[in-house]
Amino acid sequence: MGPHDLLLGLLSPAGRVDPYPYYRDLIERWPVLPITRERLLVTGYQECVDVLVNPRLYPVPDRHCADRLWPAWRTFPSTDLLYRSLLFRNAPDNQPARRLLARFFGPGEVARMRPMITRHAEAGTAPFGTAHAVVDAARTFTTIPNGVMGELLGLPRHDEEMLAGWVNSFLERNELHPPDKALAVADEAATRLVEHLDATAGGDAPLVRTLAGHGRLGAGDLMSNLVFLLGAGTVTTGSLLGTGVRRLAACNDLLPRLREDDALLRSFVQETLRYDPPIQYGVRVAAEDTELAGVPLPRDSVVLVSFGALGRDPARFADPDVFVADRFDTPEPAVRDVLSFGLGAHRCAGAELALVTSEIAFRHLAARVDAITEAGMPERQARAVTRSYTELAVEVVPVDRSFPEGATTVR
Repeated sequence: MGPHDLLLGLLSPAGRVDPYPYYRDLIERWPVLPITRERLLVTGYQECVDVLVNPRLYPVPDRHCADRLWPAWRTFPSTDLLYRSLLFRNAPDNQPARRLLARFFGPGEVARMRPMITRHAEAGTAPFGTAHAVVDAARTFTTIPNGVMGELLGLPRHDEEMLAGWVNSFLERNELHPPDKALAVADEAATRLVEHLDATAGGDAPLVRTLAGHGRLGAGDLMSNLVFLLGAGTVTTGSLLGTGVRRLAACNDLLPRLREDDALLRSFVQETLRYDPPIQYGVRVAAEDTELAGVPLPRDSVVLVSFGALGRDPARFADPDVFVADRFDTPEPAVRDVLSFGLGAHRCAGAELALVTSEIAFRHLAARVDAITEAGMPERQARAVTRSYTELAVEVVPVDRSFPEGATTVR
């Protein structure tokens, strides 16, 4: 299969559901592949690192870049919202707001959030422990981060499903860059999100208070970042939880081990991130004429860094297509090879929250059930970038004892 066929397959409905066979061939034969003269797909681990660690040469496509490539972006509410957020701001424009978030989501602060995260994990796993039944994990377990982010933003619990729908509509047409021009639904969703968060996000809520305290953020930029954080904090972690449930369904022997083994629990989360990351691509642009792995790149070329592919590169990971739960039950340097949350200046500021939320959620799930089996074909959104589940029915056999007190804490 040639590169053109691989790209068509990757973007097909089947390829969006399972892109990994296509990545395998691309990594082996074309780790840096020109899609057009000014658009490049990078799948090799080292080649992706070369892009991610050089934000001067490969910045994110900020508003100045958008002005050159697609000046009409300012006329669309969804793209205006997108380019105002930290996701598409480079240094020094993304400071000090990014530093504020790095402190807010730092290990010490997230450790203090554990009781709050635990409450939401208990609620999200409760349906799994009541009876031998079929449960839709996409409406229970994968929504645990919705509750966590909602509380950090001071949002009413009954708004979670409505907000998730708007976030999905906002993201659907804004996945690639320049974004899809059919933006009417995304623009409507963006407008609703801004209006709703402006009316309901609590000024005393921890995350709102942190960003509002940054005096250089105007009202529009503040709201853009709140929407961005809501989306990033729910879609990515929810996808991670869904993928982990499927791995547990494939290997029920892990359940009793995850109840007690902290090192295995952390490794399981990292391996889930490597094996099927929530975000498949990150986007960068060439700041000047350059080349990558011998492939010429004119200035303003779009570079797609494949987070999904780099975790499957056999040059970095042994047997990359095999899920090995204890792969990262090793010293810290091996864990640093997992780049699913990015690397360097634009690494996800909320990565620690996502990891801790996932560890607590899987510990609670393992404590509640003795067996999990997929009950039908899971359904994903037909997206190229995000990997969210719309339906994930699983048959569960609950434990035959009361919920163990020790399972509420990940040490």
